[in-house]
Amino acid sequence: MINIEDSKLGLQDYFYIGYLYLIILGIVSDAIFYGIFGVSYLNYTTILDALISPISLLTNNWKISLFLALMFWLMYLYFTKWMFKLYAYLREKKWYRKIYNIEKWDKKYEELGKKKNIIPGMMSIFFLLFISMRTGMGIGMKQKYAKKEIIPNYTLVFKDNTQLDVRKIGQNSAYFFYFIPGEKVITATPITDNLKQIKVLEKKKK
Repeated sequence: MINIEDSKLGLQDYFYIGYLYLIILGIVSDAIFYGIFGVSYLNYTTILDALISPISLLTNNWKISLFLALMFWLMYLYFTKWMFKLYAYLREKKWYRKIYNIEKWDKKYEELGKKKNIIPGMMSIFFLLFISMRTGMGIGMKQKYAKKEIIPNYTLVFKDNTQLDVRKIGQNSAYFFYFIPGEKVITATPITDNLKQIKVLEKKKK
């Protein structure tokens, strides 16, 4: 963990770094997700949308949050404990000593053990996990809708009172992204200018 008193960075600096981190995470993950469907998401988003996007996704999907938290915790344990224990075990093996220069690796692991600040590394790992997850979600969703019938889960009520049943893909502060049943491309509709109401359709009982 970072010792703020010993760090050259102040609380404001950490706040700014976290702010930039969330924005970059949101922009990259959403750009990849919607890019899989052929949508240039950067044309439809704002800085605020990018900032909120990762937080919104995690708070609205407890399974995703649980998975990422578990993976993050396992990675933390590996880089702080298991990695060193594994090396201590392997360095005693004859076959391992024949392959690797033990003295060289001893020095590297000793240097790693002295480094208490692992936050940048963990942030990078979380970034990769989150991006990989969003990419997998996009690919899985595209394959699913390519093979199966698109079943609407929302009704859009437009300002002229016309209604349209659609399959929601995503939403930000300005646009609602959806599939129209029978179509294979995403439609993006401005919320403020076009929509009067967004209704959730009840799931049909089997």
